[in-house]
Amino acid sequence: MYLDPEYFHTGQLTKKSDVYSFGVVLVELLTSGLPICTNISQEERSLSMYFVTSLKEHRLFQVLENRIVDEGDVDQLVAVLELAKRYLKVKGEERPSMKEVAMEQEGLRRAVEDHWVQKNHEETQSLLSETSKDYNGNGSMIGQDSLTNHTMSALENGR
Repeated sequence: MYLDPEYFHTGQLTKKSDVYSFGVVLVELLTSGLPICTNISQEERSLSMYFVTSLKEHRLFQVLENRIVDEGDVDQLVAVLELAKRYLKVKGEERPSMKEVAMEQEGLRRAVEDHWVQKNHEETQSLLSETSKDYNGNGSMIGQDSLTNHTMSALENGR
């Protein structure tokens, strides 16, 4: 359910109600679950409660979407999970403001972007290093020279 739990007690929606709803959407994306789960216990019927309980009981990787676990960076995934947990706090005053949410998401996006830039830089350096090892300095590649020598040898020997 997307509705702020405080609404059921006060009948009022606040600016922090949107943060709770955003947390539910984030958890949906992480788990591929629906806001209301009918195949789990009554206490955990809401996806948000199921998520928070799973996090507390250290069984979260069992409820996450397999693709996210397999393809994601563990540190980045843990950071997103911690953010989702903050967004789903039952008490509105314990949740960040939507402005803080936006800043946190932007910081996370930049961290991911920096990670990929660094990873691509390392891969490029590795490829350049391998290429320079194969280069013999006179304008040709060592592997190419070896192939040429082998072919010439075969021709000279009548093969």
